[in-house]
Amino acid sequence: MAPLLQAFLSQHLPSCLWSQDVLYLPSPLTSAHADYLAEKGWADGHTSSGANAIGGASEAEARDHVIHRFTNSAARMQYVCSDPRDEQEEIRNAVFEQLADGAIHLIDLAAGNGAGTLAILSLVGQLRLDGLIPKLPLNVHIHAIDYSPFALNHFFALKEKLDPWIAGAGINVELTLVECDLSILGHFNEALEAFFADAKSKGVKRFLCTVSAITGLKKEGMEPIVDALKFTAAALGHSQRTSSWLWVEPAVGKSWFTALVSTVSLTMKKVAHKFFAKGETFKLGDDSLMLPDPVERKFSWADPGGKHVQSHVVVLTFKNS
Repeated sequence: MAPLLQAFLSQHLPSCLWSQDVLYLPSPLTSAHADYLAEKGWADGHTSSGANAIGGASEAEARDHVIHRFTNSAARMQYVCSDPRDEQEEIRNAVFEQLADGAIHLIDLAAGNGAGTLAILSLVGQLRLDGLIPKLPLNVHIHAIDYSPFALNHFFALKEKLDPWIAGAGINVELTLVECDLSILGHFNEALEAFFADAKSKGVKRFLCTVSAITGLKKEGMEPIVDALKFTAAALGHSQRTSSWLWVEPAVGKSWFTALVSTVSLTMKKVAHKFFAKGETFKLGDDSLMLPDPVERKFSWADPGGKHVQSHVVVLTFKNS
């Protein structure tokens, strides 16, 4: 696998995913989303510009988020993982290696409707079906953690719609929904322990953590969940675990975001880790306790309605092997 992954460049991406400097979401993913909205009677309200639809615990907030922001979040994650401009090969290779074959446990923190994680699986599925990466048996067990049962239900329903297509790519996906407030550390610790206990019972030692678009919580909402992020980072850094962490956000030009991220990074100073220094990723050296301000990367993607949308992204990642 390693030689193939190292050789995977943007020129290998099919035109259905990247063409003329525009990103396209896999059609099965956009179809699943469109079908779901239609079934719910929400299709007429769909846009890709619901700036105020930041999600939340309530049924209405979860509904607005899955209508207006699902495709945006999916596009950002796909852009990072497919790396169509060959700017972050390390991230692309890490994701493809983790999702090459065998079994992996994936923990999706503040999962919401699962846009980020479903985008990763759809990308890998598309490349497998196009014969661009090997189609080897892969079992992915996802623990989706969120404080909104409504958002988690959207995640489950969308995943169910994608299942037949994903299975055709040789990927079996199991989803465990965990209603949990990350700001209540005792409750979250139980969820984290259950995640690793489930993996241990299945003999799985390979892990991926995804975090996507949580800065909509703003400073007052993110500060209470930092300890949960730190606990997860420390657990992933265990010497007996092969782990990757992928945290993708819209561009955040706020010093508080850099400061909060740095507190998570301090946890990793005592575990095996690497912060990549390329593109919008960061490198943490022993003599530096703070990360540099994130630099946004802009890209264009095709909304399912055909409109080209300008988006931006920053990413924090590490790999513990």
